[in-house]
Amino acid sequence: MCALLLGGCLGDEDRRESSHIGGDSVTVYASLPRHGVSAAAAAAVAAGQRLALADAGARAGELRVRLVQLDSTDPDDRLWDPDRVSANAKRAADDPTAIAYLGELDYGASAVSVPITNEAGILQVSPGDGLTSLTDTPPGRPPAGPDRLYPSSRRSFLRLTPSDLLQAETMLERIRARGAERLAVLFDRQVYGRELGDQLVALARRDGPEPVLSEEYRDRVDEIPDLGRALAESRPDAVAYAGVAGAGSGRLLAAIDTRLPGVPVYASAGMLARDRARPIPRAPERVEALSAVPPARELPAAGRRLLHRLRADVGPTAARPEALYGYESMRLVLDAIREAGPDRARALRAGLRIRMRQSPLGDYEVRASGDVGKGRFAVYSLRDGRFEFEEMAR
Repeated sequence: MCALLLGGCLGDEDRRESSHIGGDSVTVYASLPRHGVSAAAAAAVAAGQRLALADAGARAGELRVRLVQLDSTDPDDRLWDPDRVSANAKRAADDPTAIAYLGELDYGASAVSVPITNEAGILQVSPGDGLTSLTDTPPGRPPAGPDRLYPSSRRSFLRLTPSDLLQAETMLERIRARGAERLAVLFDRQVYGRELGDQLVALARRDGPEPVLSEEYRDRVDEIPDLGRALAESRPDAVAYAGVAGAGSGRLLAAIDTRLPGVPVYASAGMLARDRARPIPRAPERVEALSAVPPARELPAAGRRLLHRLRADVGPTAARPEALYGYESMRLVLDAIREAGPDRARALRAGLRIRMRQSPLGDYEVRASGDVGKGRFAVYSLRDGRFEFEEMAR
């Protein structure tokens, strides 16, 4: 028994020793898409991260902090690339000076990097990945709970935006408020769309409206006519779309409008991931999409001031609200390093400590799960082919 206890104690000492970072500097890695539909948002997030580090004098307490920003895409990628994400996380895990990892940005990419950074004992903070299964077991997908992502059996991930489960609940609340009784759910083939689509169906079965169709859209224009016919045959009075905008999004919306005239479409945040300068052709008017990122006018005064600084110092492309999530992700990590010193394990515990934080995004609560409390969503309505801010969903 004594030998077992001694072995356990020595194991704890070994883990503490291995988490210590020698020298007077530490490294923070960031993984963001430089290509594809999220590139513009990622550029703003990256600018926010750099500004937060500059505001701190590139230091956290007595430690110098180096930022390494990595690309999670290949030039031809529409979304993140799993091999790139994996390589980025492994680079951080293999660096003895790495103390934190900022990523991934969105659409479930963190499901690839979290197991790698978790096994290395590195704090991971995502500016905006809402994938429910990173922090909770999503309804409709019991095997896809978060335990599979944390080989160390300890949580190491924190995100700054609400989960996709909250997005699904908010979307269904709005659908029910409009009196819908029959719901068709479309989802794309990405991990983000599949998981969110399953949540919409599971929640609708529990609370309504009745889900009468659940169908995958593979972003193939030639399949849209068949999909339109399936929708018409199911006779929904509302359609929910869970997925990321693609080349066929406009045609899909037009087909829904043709087959189901007057039936509203409720889309997830992924529908907003498109070139804002190009209107959607033949777009119907009864389409709304939710976003976890509010427009600048809905931000606190401190957030608007930061965007003004970015506009003056970097340019208008950096002065997007997403920049504040980059700023706060870096700021949170710097605070954890300042509290913990050059130690991965202590920085992880400091970053995930349950507390309230004040930030340019407003006050938020850090929870043990890695979520930050219940958030609000911005509602955008499609008008003349472009999504325009309508209101904040309460």
